[in-house]
Amino acid sequence: MSKSAPSKRSTKTRIPIVNLDRCQPATCGHACVKICPLNKKTKVVYPDKVTKKARINSKKCIACGICVNICPTHAISMVGLPVELKDKPIHQFGENSFRLYGLPFLVKGKVTGLIGANGIGKTTVMEILSGKLVPNGGNYQLEDLDLNFVLSNLQLSVQKAYFRSLKNKRVKISYKEQVLSKYLNAKESIQEILEREDELGQNKILIKDLQLENFLERKFEHLSGGERQRFAIAVALSKDANVYLIDEPGNFLDIKQRLKLASLFHRLAKQDKTVLVVEHDITILDYLSDQIQALWGTPHAFGVVSGVKGVKGGINAYLTGHLKEENITFRSKGISFLRVVKERKWDTIPIYVKFTTLWKKFDKFRLKVSPGQVHKGETLVIIGENGIGKTTFVKMLAGVLAPDRGSADVMATVSYKPQFITRDYKGTVNEFITNFSGRYTGEQILKQTFYQPLGIEHLFDKQVNDLSGGELQRVYVGACLTKRADLYLIDEPAAFLDVEERIKIARIIRNAASLYNASVIAIEHDMQIADILGDRVMLFLGEPGEKGYTVGPMGKRDGMNHFLRTLNITFRRDAETGRARINKGGSRLDREQRESGEFFFERN
Repeated sequence: MSKSAPSKRSTKTRIPIVNLDRCQPATCGHACVKICPLNKKTKVVYPDKVTKKARINSKKCIACGICVNICPTHAISMVGLPVELKDKPIHQFGENSFRLYGLPFLVKGKVTGLIGANGIGKTTVMEILSGKLVPNGGNYQLEDLDLNFVLSNLQLSVQKAYFRSLKNKRVKISYKEQVLSKYLNAKESIQEILEREDELGQNKILIKDLQLENFLERKFEHLSGGERQRFAIAVALSKDANVYLIDEPGNFLDIKQRLKLASLFHRLAKQDKTVLVVEHDITILDYLSDQIQALWGTPHAFGVVSGVKGVKGGINAYLTGHLKEENITFRSKGISFLRVVKERKWDTIPIYVKFTTLWKKFDKFRLKVSPGQVHKGETLVIIGENGIGKTTFVKMLAGVLAPDRGSADVMATVSYKPQFITRDYKGTVNEFITNFSGRYTGEQILKQTFYQPLGIEHLFDKQVNDLSGGELQRVYVGACLTKRADLYLIDEPAAFLDVEERIKIARIIRNAASLYNASVIAIEHDMQIADILGDRVMLFLGEPGEKGYTVGPMGKRDGMNHFLRTLNITFRRDAETGRARINKGGSRLDREQRESGEFFFERN
């Protein structure tokens, strides 16, 4: 909060938040209702008439915290709300539910990047700006609201003109949602859907730019995660719209495809279109944005949209947790990245995995993996484009697929987290992790090392099929690491996770390798996370969908330099945070790094 603030009491007001997923009145007997000292005189904590779950009267609650401590499922929390937020929220979902303050300022001819943690309101922002959700200005008890209510009752300042245009249908929105399930029941082929949705005659261009040629005859339900994502982006960009809202386009895409997104979005901006993008890969967000707005607050409690920032300053402000113009500090400790690479010698370390030249052929694709080995205690990161054999290689090590020729000698017990994770399991998270790992989840070391840092301990009683994408990813990684093994095979651990969760999960995986003295082989597309995670790298190169071959394993510096050379880009280190930033092609830094052969790292 404000640096000049004399005390917490003067800078925060505490509001009660009830997590309805955790609230289990059948097992606790409404302990919060019974313990509240104010309930003897008035109704402050009470059961909902329909759900029977706890409700707390925010106006009468004195935030004493007794109910927080007594709740056995940790469903109640008291969240500090800064006094700077004097205005009413733009939207509030319920009395003890999430509230959003502010909206982004959209500018014609610019790509605005929106950065923030999961559960902080980014998708809520997109739903409001798209017109799918009518903001209630904190009047959560009102129903059937329309844009007339918004224009008459909400303090919108610069956004009022946007909502007036939305009401009068003078602005057309194209919205690429985060969840793509609406296409699952489509009977048409991808080609037929694209032709039907195309309003700009851009079909052929988008099919080429987004590499859709190989699956045009298939149906959506038969596509991989990356194919679904590229198809949904193509549909959104084929609309004749004024405003393009793009929610998490990078999930399941490789770095080359993510770089392509930047050129597509800038192409729209040059046509005087407005583009708003939510993205968790900060390297790509930096590269594709013209301006940044950050969302800060407490996940699932409240979120606040910052003012407009420059790209470098906006992302750094989010990472350091200090918004200079607003005089707000929302992190006790900033996020920073290592600036140098410490190469380790592996010659004398025992080998856990050794493979000869491996060959695998499918109908239209063939893979050749060069001989290599993985050492005890090593974390090997696999980098490469989609459709080039990375998952096929990991499946061969896991025993899921057999090579056509060659052999992989895995001298270790294996735990495997696949790329495609599903909610098909019928049971609770606790039951899933127990069945996956064959271990008792109550062990203290598992809680301290995995469940608490991953933020999944409170999900144990939740049904797996009720989890969000980010929750499901963290649960699968937690289950994989809970299983006692010598080799952990982890395919795309960062998908659906926000910036902080990605960094945390990379460090948790490294901690697991240290705890068990085990090896890790992980596939990752976020270059910043690959940098944190890996000791060495293995490159997959070739032609997606046709042929793939490998280079390495090799040292991280040499591997990263080799890979970035194939992408024809160079990275620099941000002086303040140490994060990776892509150099502008032909710039002084870009030329100097190419001449020195250092595409990413600094020499010690």
